[in-house]
Amino acid sequence: MRLPIDSSNLTALVIGDPLPVAVYGTDTQKTTPDGRPLFRVPVVLLGTGERIDPTTTVTLPGPISTLTKGVPARIAGLTLSTWTVRGGDGRDRSGVTLRADSIETPEAKQPRT
Repeated sequence: MRLPIDSSNLTALVIGDPLPVAVYGTDTQKTTPDGRPLFRVPVVLLGTGERIDPTTTVTLPGPISTLTKGVPARIAGLTLSTWTVRGGDGRDRSGVTLRADSIETPEAKQPRT
């Protein structure tokens, strides 16, 4: 299930390097249905109204432009997705993932000279 999130008032502060998402139990990089590689970007979400800003990761399709730690970014097309997977021990594990269509930093908006 995918639930849309209004991210118009949110700013994501990039706190780490994008990491490739692997297909569960393999070293193969996971891709979107149209073949784009998926990456996880660690961020702090600012503007949530909470006393402590949440730290999380956002899964995005590549290619991802160079992201610099400490740079604020805007996230487009943010959704919350639920997942369930059965482990090797036969037990189900469930969780949620934040997914987005794209991430844009102020540096990416500037024209190249």
